[in-house]
Amino acid sequence: MTEQLRIELLGPLRVLRDGEQITVGAHRLQTLLAVLALRAGQICTAEELLDLVWEDNPPGTGLKVLPPYIYRLRRILPADFVARTADGYVLRLPAGSLDVDDFETAAAAAGRLRESGDLDSAAAEYTRALAHFRGEPLAGLSGSFLAAQRHRLTERRDKVFGDRVDLDLDRGRASELIAELVPAVEAKPFDERLAGQLMRALAADARQADALAVYTRTRETLVDQLGVEPGPALRAIHQNILRNEAAARTRDELPYAGASFVGREREVAALVQALGPGPAEIPPVVAVDGMGGVGKTALVVHTARRLSPRYPDGVLYVDLHGHSPSQQPRNVKAALDHLLVGAGVGATAIPTELEAARSLWRTTVAGRRMLIVLDNVANSSTVLPLLPGSPTCGVLITSRNQLTGVDVRERLHLDLLTPTDATDLLTQLVGAERAGEDVAASNGLIRRCGSLPLALRIAGARLRHRPSWTVAHVNERLDRADRRLAELTADGIGVTATFALSYDQLQPELQRFFRLLSVLPGRDLDQYGAAALLDCTPHEASDLAEALVDANLLLQPVPGRYEPHDLIREYAAQLAAATDPPAALTAAADRLLEYYVQVCFNPFSRYEGMWFFEPGRRPPRATPSFGNLEHAKAWADAEADNLAAAVEYSATAGDAVRTWQLALAAVNYLERRGKVQQQNRVLELALAAAESIGDLEAQARVLLATGRLIRMQQGAHASVDKLRDGLARLPADGDLLLRGHLYAGLGTALRTLDPEGEALALLREAARLGRELKNDRLLTQALTSQGIIHANAPNHAAAVEAYEEAVAVFERTMRGGLMADALSGLTGSYLGLGRIEDAIATGNAAYELAVELGNKFSMPWALGALGKAYRARGDLELAVSTHRRAVVAAEQIGSPMTMWSMQLHLGTSLLAVGDIDGALGCYQPVLEQSMAAKDHIYVVETLDCLANHALATDQRELAVDYLHQSLAVADEHIPSRSAGLREKLAKLSS
Repeated sequence: MTEQLRIELLGPLRVLRDGEQITVGAHRLQTLLAVLALRAGQICTAEELLDLVWEDNPPGTGLKVLPPYIYRLRRILPADFVARTADGYVLRLPAGSLDVDDFETAAAAAGRLRESGDLDSAAAEYTRALAHFRGEPLAGLSGSFLAAQRHRLTERRDKVFGDRVDLDLDRGRASELIAELVPAVEAKPFDERLAGQLMRALAADARQADALAVYTRTRETLVDQLGVEPGPALRAIHQNILRNEAAARTRDELPYAGASFVGREREVAALVQALGPGPAEIPPVVAVDGMGGVGKTALVVHTARRLSPRYPDGVLYVDLHGHSPSQQPRNVKAALDHLLVGAGVGATAIPTELEAARSLWRTTVAGRRMLIVLDNVANSSTVLPLLPGSPTCGVLITSRNQLTGVDVRERLHLDLLTPTDATDLLTQLVGAERAGEDVAASNGLIRRCGSLPLALRIAGARLRHRPSWTVAHVNERLDRADRRLAELTADGIGVTATFALSYDQLQPELQRFFRLLSVLPGRDLDQYGAAALLDCTPHEASDLAEALVDANLLLQPVPGRYEPHDLIREYAAQLAAATDPPAALTAAADRLLEYYVQVCFNPFSRYEGMWFFEPGRRPPRATPSFGNLEHAKAWADAEADNLAAAVEYSATAGDAVRTWQLALAAVNYLERRGKVQQQNRVLELALAAAESIGDLEAQARVLLATGRLIRMQQGAHASVDKLRDGLARLPADGDLLLRGHLYAGLGTALRTLDPEGEALALLREAARLGRELKNDRLLTQALTSQGIIHANAPNHAAAVEAYEEAVAVFERTMRGGLMADALSGLTGSYLGLGRIEDAIATGNAAYELAVELGNKFSMPWALGALGKAYRARGDLELAVSTHRRAVVAAEQIGSPMTMWSMQLHLGTSLLAVGDIDGALGCYQPVLEQSMAAKDHIYVVETLDCLANHALATDQRELAVDYLHQSLAVADEHIPSRSAGLREKLAKLSS
C-alpha cells in the first residue's frame, strides 16, 4: 500500500487519494464505503453488509448484488485496501487514513495531557480534534446504522467541545469563550452544560447580570417547553453568581456508563450501605471484582451517581487501564497527578516525586467530602498509593482481580446477571415487543450469551441495528461452529478482546491451565480433576485454580469446585487449538477420564451399588481420600453430571475401552441420584463401544448393568430381556463371577414372573457360585432374592433361613443397601412366623441402616416392613403414619414396583383403622398398573387385598369374586399361593 488514502466521515463523505479528492459515485456505493470505513479492520460478512447498506429493501438478487459494488470500490481505492476473506470483506486502512480515528486519537491525547496538568497542550489537542469536523457527520447518507453512527459522532463532538470549554475556563480564557458560547447556547437551548459554561464565562468577565439573564432564559425554556426545573449543577452556578462568588464548580468526572442499566438492586444496596457511616477514623473503601464484561464499571458509576449528593466536594474518576485494549496501564504517578488536579491543585504545584505527591494528595482531601472512583485496577500495588486517609472520603474500586492486598470495608464479587435481570436488559436493548415475540428464543439468546452483560449488549446492538433480524436468527448465527465469539464482536469491542486482556496477564502455567479447560467434558471440576488435567499434585492444582478464580477467569460456585463460564470455555478452546499440539490436549483429556474411572472405585463405592467390572491395576492418579460415607456421597452428588458428560466425551473421542469402563464405573452414581435419562444414555454408549471392538464379555457386563438397573424403572420383563441377552453373549469360558451375577440378576427379575420355576433355580446356582468363588456380594444378592421368593410363597421358615445367612455375611463384610433390604425382608418373614418383637427389631434396624447410608432405594422397603410390624402389634396409627412415609419415600425413586408395594401396605393399614375409601384409593391403581405390566405377584396380592376390602364393607359376593380372580392367576403363574387362597375361599363358603 504505497498510495496515500484518506477517508473523511465527519461531514459529507470525502475521499482523498494522494491529496486529491476523488468521486465515489452512487449514493449506495458511498453508503457501502462509509459502513466499511466505520468498521475498518473488522471482517464484515456479506449478510451484514446487505443488511447495513440495503436494510429492509435488498435487491431481488440478494447477496449477488455485493460483488459488483465491491469491484467498483476496488477501482476507486488503492489496490488491496478492500480485501476478501473466507468470512466476508474487510477494509484495511493504515494509521492516519480515517478522520474519525484521528479525532478520537487527538481527543484521548487531550484528556491525558489535561490529567497530567499540561493544560495548554491539552487545549491544542482538543482544538485539533474538533477541527476534523466539517459539518454533520455522514451528511446525506441514509440507513439506520449510519443514522445511529451520526448521532454517536455528534454526541462525541459535543462532549469534546464541552471538555475543551471547561479546560479554557480553567485556563482563565473566559472572555474569548463568550463569543463562541452565545451561538452554541442559542442553537441548543435545552443544554444545561452549555448554559452553565456561558454563565461562568460571563461571570468571570464581570458580567453577572448577563449571566443571570442566561439562567432566567434557560429556566423559562425548560419549564415552558419541558415542564422541568434546571438541574442541581446549573442551580449551583446560579447561586454562586447570586452570592457574587467565583463560579467554582463541583468536580464530577464520572464517565458515561451506557444507556441501559438494569437490576443489580442487591449489589447497589450493598455498595451504598458499605459507603455509609462507619468507624469515624477509617475511610470507607469498597472493591468490586468480577470477570471481564460483567458490568463492574457500569455498576460503580451508577452507584457513584446515586451517592454524589453525599459528596458535595466532588466526585473524581480515574481509569487505571489495568485491562484496557491497546493501552498500557496508567502509572501511579500519572493517576495521582490526575486526582490532585481534580482536587483543585494546579499542575505546577504538584511535586515530581511520588511520595511528596502522595502526601499532598492526602493533605488536600483531608476533611473534604469527596468520592473517588478508581476503575480498572490491575493489582493492589497500583491502588494503594491512591487511597485517601480522610474518613470523609469514600472510595470505589473495580478490578478483574481480587485485590486481596487492599484492606477494604467491603469486597463485592459481581456475578453474572440473574435470569430476570438478563431478560430486562435484553428488553431494554431490543424493545419489549421484539424480546417478547419469541420468549423461548430470547431465553435461548440469554443462555448463549451466558448471562454476561457485555455479550448481551453486543447481541442486542446487532439486533437493534438490523430490524429484519429476529432473535431466533441471532441464535442460529451463534450456534454456528466456532462462530459464537466472532458473532459477539462489534465496533472493535468484543468478548474475545475482553477475555484476551485477562489471559495475556497470566503467568505461563496459568495460561496452560486456562487452555486445558477446553477439554473439560463436564460443567466443573475439583482440585483432583484439575490435578489430572494438569498432571500435577492436587495442592498445586488448587493453587492454580484459585489464581484463576482471583483473576475472575474461573467461577467458584461453591468452595473447592471450579467452573469456567461457557464463553470463557469457548475462548480457551480457540487458544488451545492455536497453541497446543493435539497430542497434548488428548493426553490431558485422557488423564482426566482415567481419573474419573479410578475415583468411581473409591472405598465407599460399594455403597452405591455393585461393581460391574474390576478396575485392576491402572496408571496412578491422585483421588480424594474420603473421610466417611457422607463425604463420598457429597462428591458423587457434585460429579454425577460430569461423569455422564465424560462418557459422552470418551465415546465421541472413539476410545471404546475407556467408554464402556467409565460408563460402568459411573452408572450406579447416576441411578442412585435418579438421573434415569443419563443412566440409560451411558449404558447405550457403553454397549455400542463394546460392540465396536467385538468384546463379548464387555457386552455381557453392560447388559448385566442394564438389566439390573432398569428393573425398578421399566419392569421385570425389560430386565429379563437384557439379562438373557447378556448370558447369550457371554462366552462359554467367560468370567464365572460375571456369569454368577447374570444368574442372580435374572433370577431376581424373574421372581415376580416365574418365582417357583426358573427364578429359584437361577438364584441357587448363583449362590453356589458365590460360595465357590468366595464372593460375598454375589452370595448375599442371591440369598436375599431367594428369601423374597420364599416369603412370597409363603414359606417363611425357608425365607428366614436365607435372609439370616445373608445378614450374617453382611455383618462380617460390608453393611450396604442390600443388607437393609435383607433386614426388611427378614422383618416380613418374622411376622409370618408370629415373631412380632423380632420383626420390630429388624424393621428398626433396616430403617436405621437406610438412614445411615442415605439410601433412598432401601428406605421405602424398610418403612414398609416396619409399618407392617407395628400393625401386627396393634399400633395401627403408628402403622398408618409409617406407611405414609413409605409412600412418600417411594415417590422419590420412580420405581413402579416399589410404589405398588407401599400403596398396598398403606391401604391395608388404612383398612385396619376403618378408612375404607382411603384403602380403596390405594388398591385400585395398583391393580390397574400391575395388570398392564403383567406382574403376576402384584396382581395376585392386590386382588387378595381388594377381597379384604369387600369383606370390610359387607360385600361378600364381591370378595369371593376377587378371590376367584386371584386364584386363577396364582394357579397359572404362582402355584405356591394357590393353597392359601383356596383355604380363604373355603372359609367364606362355609
